[in-house]
Amino acid sequence: MSNNRTAILFDSTSIQQYVFGSNKLKDNLGASYIVENIYNRLNDRNDLETGYIGGGNALLFAKSEVDAKRIINEFTKDVLSEFPGVSLAVAILPDFGKVDTDYSDKIKRIFKELAINKGKFIPINTIPSHGITDVCRFSSLSVELIERHRNQQNVEIALISATTATKRNYEEQAREEESNLLNRAGLNNYSFPSEFEKLGQKKYEDSHIAVVHIDGNGFGEIFRNLRTLDETKVLSEEVKNAVVEAFVYCLSEYNNNTEAFTDIVALDANNFLPIRPVILGGDDVTFVCHGKLGIWFAEKFVEKFTSNTFTKGDLTIPYSCCAGVAIVKEKYPFYRAYQMAESLCISAKKKNKTEGGNWIDFQFAYSGLGNSLDEIREFQYSDLSDSASIISRPYRLDENNGNAGLDQLKILALSLNKSLPKSKIKGLREALNRDDESMKEYIEHLKNQHEDFKFEFFGNGAPENLPFFDLIELIEVYPVNLLNA
Repeated sequence: MSNNRTAILFDSTSIQQYVFGSNKLKDNLGASYIVENIYNRLNDRNDLETGYIGGGNALLFAKSEVDAKRIINEFTKDVLSEFPGVSLAVAILPDFGKVDTDYSDKIKRIFKELAINKGKFIPINTIPSHGITDVCRFSSLSVELIERHRNQQNVEIALISATTATKRNYEEQAREEESNLLNRAGLNNYSFPSEFEKLGQKKYEDSHIAVVHIDGNGFGEIFRNLRTLDETKVLSEEVKNAVVEAFVYCLSEYNNNTEAFTDIVALDANNFLPIRPVILGGDDVTFVCHGKLGIWFAEKFVEKFTSNTFTKGDLTIPYSCCAGVAIVKEKYPFYRAYQMAESLCISAKKKNKTEGGNWIDFQFAYSGLGNSLDEIREFQYSDLSDSASIISRPYRLDENNGNAGLDQLKILALSLNKSLPKSKIKGLREALNRDDESMKEYIEHLKNQHEDFKFEFFGNGAPENLPFFDLIELIEVYPVNLLNA
């Protein structure tokens, strides 16, 4: 291929809606597989050279601008036909040499062009809904197909959209890839569940799941400032491997601590793990798990992922990321749960921008209301005087965490759990929502009634300076016997 080639940059748009728009986990898995692998078929074309593929993006090179436009036309037609519901944006940049001294500038230019193109046109790639059509209850799109499923007693019939049918066609291939994760973790006798209800919740005791979203800090800027295509390919592959290794580490750590979870996770005859990946692409990760393991799994993932480094000139820079954990009922709309987890991750990343480091934010959803994260926190975590928030999230996950670290919060939560019975912890929670005076009076009452409730083990902090609400909720959503681990 000549040095004066044309670069093509594809981007999968509206990924979140496509992947998380169904409350059926098998639909989410098939959709995730499609998004992750949709560009791989371009590798087999003789008229294209692959730059890199990953994270919903693909950078490719054609011999000329004419060839580039022809390839885009052919590929987008195939996607529209084979993968209804998938939206693509694309940009091209001619004269993108194989060895460019201004590689970084050209990458920034083509990404800028892609952003402009995204705002120009939103393609219609699904059949519009009309009064004469029925609606697929899994995707809210027009019904196009009939799905028949035979169970032990009869044949079940479901009216579904072509988008839903396509996702389910690829679920099996997604499972084949997941078996590699289990093999790498040495957990061949385990499997990932395909239903939210099978994530280890104990019947009649707990029906919560955790949706965990983790995103790298600054990787987009890092990629746009690399000097050569080879550097881009190498770092892209390294990040992909680091993500997989971090998730495998989560599985291994769970297997090493199964005894610590016996009071939380229900035993299952199918050996289902209480976690399953949804997206493991680029530096963008989403998985679901048992509600009380979300923060713990997020910690383990961040711990492993951030142990990696990359080299930039003479500098060795550690990987960095932030996590958001939304704990919701298993019947909670999955897309809204993902949006909350994403908002929590954004909240954590704001801390990274001002203070550096790796951060985590978490939220327990007490109702199915579709409020934004800010609205939920304003409603649930303010006292009657409408003063400052009574929570101190997010918390830092790396070694330089100090009083703002999750490790410190866990130590305090363990002390609180040991010093007070559950009924008094509940009373403390109610007092926090009143006003400062009520809180101080109740705390004095607790100190007089319970000898173990001493502020010495809280670091001698004044009552109003301690994140009691965070401590109480952490006790609810974290394995208590691992708070000191």
